[in-house]
Amino acid sequence: MKITVAVVVAAMLAWLGFEFIEASRHLVLYEITLVFFLLAYFVVVLRGRWRDVALVCASLAFGLVGIEVVLWRLNNSPTTFREKGMWGIKGELGLSPTRPGVIHEKKVAANGDVIFDVAYTIQPDLTRKVVSPETSPLVAFFGDSFTYGAGVNDVDTLPQIFADFTNGAYHVVNFGVSGYGPQQMLRALETDLYPVLKENPRLFVILTAPWHAFRTSCKADNAWFGPSYELENGVPVYKGSCASRQSAFRQALTTMLRWTEAYDHFIGRREKPVGPQDMDLYIEILARSAEIARQKYGVPTLVLYLPDVLTTARYQLPPELDNTAMMRRLREKGLDVLDLSIDLNAYPGHQLIIPGDGHPTGFLNRIWGERLKDFVAAKFSVATPSAGSP
Repeated sequence: MKITVAVVVAAMLAWLGFEFIEASRHLVLYEITLVFFLLAYFVVVLRGRWRDVALVCASLAFGLVGIEVVLWRLNNSPTTFREKGMWGIKGELGLSPTRPGVIHEKKVAANGDVIFDVAYTIQPDLTRKVVSPETSPLVAFFGDSFTYGAGVNDVDTLPQIFADFTNGAYHVVNFGVSGYGPQQMLRALETDLYPVLKENPRLFVILTAPWHAFRTSCKADNAWFGPSYELENGVPVYKGSCASRQSAFRQALTTMLRWTEAYDHFIGRREKPVGPQDMDLYIEILARSAEIARQKYGVPTLVLYLPDVLTTARYQLPPELDNTAMMRRLREKGLDVLDLSIDLNAYPGHQLIIPGDGHPTGFLNRIWGERLKDFVAAKFSVATPSAGSP
């Protein structure tokens, strides 16, 4: 009877954890700790062989808790807190906002310092809020957390700044989502996922970087739930999600462990390097997206290219490639390319990158927004009134 009550109580506490704690290392640690206490209780109340089994299992659970805590401290991993239930799997694209409203997100360093504390407004169509006139020609932004605006409030995202700088000339929509890459843009265009794209479209913009080749090749952990492609006769062909291309055992194991500190330390940080074939796939996905944009929507595609020097060493280009060559290849495929290279020391007294995070600040987004406004005005012969510079 006591054992039954203990199991029921533990099950209820486990359910409460899944109900109120966002999927994260905190949830994993909570659930493992709960399992340890339940097994420790069994050690006390059981006798004989079952007690020995419970003791072994409790020891393993305690060891897992210890490993998680030690690795968390060794890695000095920051922790991100966000509201439960605001993110989930969105069809074939992967993780994204699941309902409209305001998402409060706070990122805290291992020493307790607050890295950022911001609010993201998600609109009814599940895109990040951009204030712009809906009657103007459409400019759609695609991309990852840089486009989405991770770490900054709504007014400081690049799409919003571009809308402000062009003074209502465009209806600007932000389709960027943290963890996305060119493969999400391609899948959305292939499947007509966004009806608004057919409402007076003028230009599609994707902010991308060579490290997105880790995502288009399914080698990045954050690409797990997103779409995957393979080249067939030089054309990227959809093959389901990255997860679906793995064995059933690996799917189950990765889904279960991907939120743990141990998985990040021993597997997630040891992604296989990208090679020439991965870079080819990355280029062709962007090229195919631009082709569909021209054929189906009648608009050009502009690539905002981030050089690999703005990321960590493991995401930089292999020795045989460089950023100039990558941009040249994109232009040869018919894409317009705007180089977002920036000297991070050229603006003394201003933070261009969020300290302890790596995403651009609102100030850097204003620098890029000014460049983008001028490029669009010159390239597409559309006058865009100046709204000031950073």
